[in-house]
Amino acid sequence: MSVPPALLDTLLVALMLFMTYVLTSEGAWGAALMFFNVLFGGLIAFNFFEPLADLIDSTGIGWSFSETLAMLLIFCASVFLLRLATETLAPAMVRFPNPVYHLTRLFFGFATTVVTFAIILVAFHAAPVHKNIFGYINYETKPPFGMGLDHAWLGFFQYVTGDIFADYGKGSRDPYSTYGKTGNQYMPVNMFDPRGKWLLDKQEARPYGEGEILEGSGGGEAGAAGGEGGAGAGPGMPGPGGMPGPGGMPSRPIGGPVAPAAPN
Repeated sequence: MSVPPALLDTLLVALMLFMTYVLTSEGAWGAALMFFNVLFGGLIAFNFFEPLADLIDSTGIGWSFSETLAMLLIFCASVFLLRLATETLAPAMVRFPNPVYHLTRLFFGFATTVVTFAIILVAFHAAPVHKNIFGYINYETKPPFGMGLDHAWLGFFQYVTGDIFADYGKGSRDPYSTYGKTGNQYMPVNMFDPRGKWLLDKQEARPYGEGEILEGSGGGEAGAAGGEGGAGAGPGMPGPGGMPGPGGMPSRPIGGPVAPAAPN
């Protein structure tokens, strides 16, 4: 199914505005709590969706959409449990002065919407669909209207795993020396997508559509994910000369061993 890019972007923006309107009805305090629920729900989902997808594949059912299913299941379950916890611990609405109240609920309502739609877009990238999702979205596009929500979320998650919640001594050295610095030396760090090629790998793995992605790509600029640092390739973007960074472990194949073959 091919959708005109402008129409798809407009639809995404319309849905985002509607969701922002709904979230602002939570008030300033409720919208702020919901933002952190969604943010941490997304971080939990991206930490654990691959093991759950492997478990789904091991059943032999042949669910080629296991990654998307696992990602959204963990995300929804995490947000539900976090929402339940915050509603239990803070059931009353906190009062703020009118200007602060309206600005805060608008800010957190829109921020919650951005994070939610970024995760949904990334989930589509992991689905066994056409290489150009809806005939338009691939690793180069930044929907909607150049905002690049999917790229921004992957860059944020890479930054979180490489710096804020870094697990030093595991994984491998950051090939671009953006993360893992402790004192005057660089340590191996168990970070997400160290070479910034997750979107490239997922587009290459999607079973429908023709054309190789990792060879002959347009000249991408080297830069750290989400604007962090300045040495490595950002998430979903090729490294110097349009090619992904050297070495490293590839992303998990979509659908594991049961991804459907492309039709003749």
